[in-house]
Amino acid sequence: MLLSMLVMALLQLVPGVFAIFSHYANGKYSRNKATDLATFFILGAESAVVVIFLSVYAILCATPAMTYVVDSELFGWIIAGVFIALALVVLGLYYRKSKGSELFIPRSFASNLRARLPGIKSRSDAFTMGLFSTVPELVITLPLYIIVAVTVMRLGETSPERAGMIMLFTLAAVAPLLIMHTVSHYRNMADYMRFRFRHKNFFRFMIALCYLLIAGLIIIGVVA
Repeated sequence: MLLSMLVMALLQLVPGVFAIFSHYANGKYSRNKATDLATFFILGAESAVVVIFLSVYAILCATPAMTYVVDSELFGWIIAGVFIALALVVLGLYYRKSKGSELFIPRSFASNLRARLPGIKSRSDAFTMGLFSTVPELVITLPLYIIVAVTVMRLGETSPERAGMIMLFTLAAVAPLLIMHTVSHYRNMADYMRFRFRHKNFFRFMIALCYLLIAGLIIIGVVA
């Protein structure tokens, strides 16, 4: 669970979109309005995490047969294999082979996303952008949602425990945005982009390491 939360906090796509969005918002609007829009962007990203997680959780809990599949050894080996594969994918493909810190998403999608950012002028626009900016990374985050949902299912029947874990997972996913929003008054996008470029290998290797550790823990649980 903690490793999954760490991965969510280390991912770079949504923070990158948020940094560009904040740059435009701070340049076009007053501080109060820029802060307001940033808040709704974060709420959008947070809502996306909650909706995706609850959808995965509902599917896994839908039928006794699905619960049986999740508890089987075969499922454990499959999901462990997925995490090992994702570790290799992150190492090789998370960042494009360029001098900058461009991520794996298609350039056409990235260009379209960036073109929409300067036009955000309402709370609904900011919320929607935060919501949909999480989608491209689903290809590498969906297994995290699955393993966290399985962990929550096994916590017991008391809803406070389950709700607490969901809240922690959601908070970890938006923690980088909250930190960036807090320091945005005395740091600009250039500072963030330099930080991101200098530490891109750290992010890449840490995410891959977390995936490998998750896979190892799953395998230990299967063979124990």
